[in-house]
Amino acid sequence: MAEAVTIGIAVSILLPLTISLLHRTARDYESGVLLAQASTIVSGIHHTADGAWHIDLGPPLKPIYETRYDGRAFTLLDGTGRVVDASLFASASPWRDAPRKRMTTPFESDRFVGVSMPIRIDKGLYWIIVTQDQDGPGAIVDDVSRSFLLRYLVVLLPLLLVLPLLNSLAIRRFIIAITRASEHAAGIGPASLDVRLEESGLPSEVIPLVTATNTALARLQASFQRQAEFSGNIAHELRTPLTTLRFELDRIEDRSIRDRMMTLTDRLSHVLSQLRDLASLESFDDRDFELFDGGELAIDVVAEMAPRIVAAGKTIAFKGPQQRVEQRGREQLVRLALVNLIDNAARHTPDGTSIEVTLTGSGVFIVEDDGPGITVDDPHLLKRRFWRADHKRTDSAGIGLSIVQRIMDGHHGTLEIGGSRRGGARFALKF
Repeated sequence: MAEAVTIGIAVSILLPLTISLLHRTARDYESGVLLAQASTIVSGIHHTADGAWHIDLGPPLKPIYETRYDGRAFTLLDGTGRVVDASLFASASPWRDAPRKRMTTPFESDRFVGVSMPIRIDKGLYWIIVTQDQDGPGAIVDDVSRSFLLRYLVVLLPLLLVLPLLNSLAIRRFIIAITRASEHAAGIGPASLDVRLEESGLPSEVIPLVTATNTALARLQASFQRQAEFSGNIAHELRTPLTTLRFELDRIEDRSIRDRMMTLTDRLSHVLSQLRDLASLESFDDRDFELFDGGELAIDVVAEMAPRIVAAGKTIAFKGPQQRVEQRGREQLVRLALVNLIDNAARHTPDGTSIEVTLTGSGVFIVEDDGPGITVDDPHLLKRRFWRADHKRTDSAGIGLSIVQRIMDGHHGTLEIGGSRRGGARFALKF
């Protein structure tokens, strides 16, 4: 508001004077330009070899009088008022209203201004009428503006110096408030969608934008909640029917059919578990972080998963330091990330594969294998939700690595994907 008041005061004082000076300058300059162009047109009048009239405008005037942009036109009249020659669009000009006196005379007609210049050619009296349509001022207004600015720089220069000085204090407060709100907005993420931007202290011009941003955050928060609730409800509602289905499948006498159906059921159960885990990850932040021993966690996960991996014809081993490796985060989520990496290695490698889990002294979890490795050109695609490198496989929904990526994002860490020194794939969790 302060800057608006300052500008209003300056404008109320200087605007009348400025308008008056600009109007006078425009009229003088218009007349001068039209008079000069009339003289130039006169110098180009001549007869052709067959006696016809011809006006050579030359490069400066030719583009002006051959287009409608500038709104300018000329007409050459003889002593009887007959048109001897005219520019391309002269028919729209009020050349009939031009005075035909024995001295150069400015005139106005409706929206047109012009000059009427008497000339003598072959002892005959002629008039060259040059007009300007003020609704299409073209280059003349540009020239008037430049002339005005140069001529009245003494008035404009103090104005340009005073306004920034008067506005600087108000602008400084404006910038500080906007910067504070921007920093606040930058801190809002998926885990803090309940935070809203404060409107107090902000300029009135910015408050509608802040209100709209808060409304968008509320809609986004509601959308995240609905998505999480939907995924969680689906996983919960289907778990009991799946358990019942497993009992019913045990009654099938054909072993091959029973095993195949059990495999499909296990896959569906695995996908539902991942959907449930994914839903729980949409709203966590570092306010719930705690200290835990990374080595103890890794040993527990490997021990828990080893029987299933060995039963699948693969091996798993753990390597880590003897001393405690202290980590800060949500222990259950870090466990879930490590479980998903090991499960991913077990599902996407052939029988006989060796899986190795390593914890470095700096707290980096590494899962690598000696399987076929990563077959996609862009490993980052593996982190996309529901994306699969091999669409022919039916034992994966493409959710596992997106869960790991979400957990690492919440811990301000990274999931690195690459090739293993053993020839297979390598996944690292860096906190």
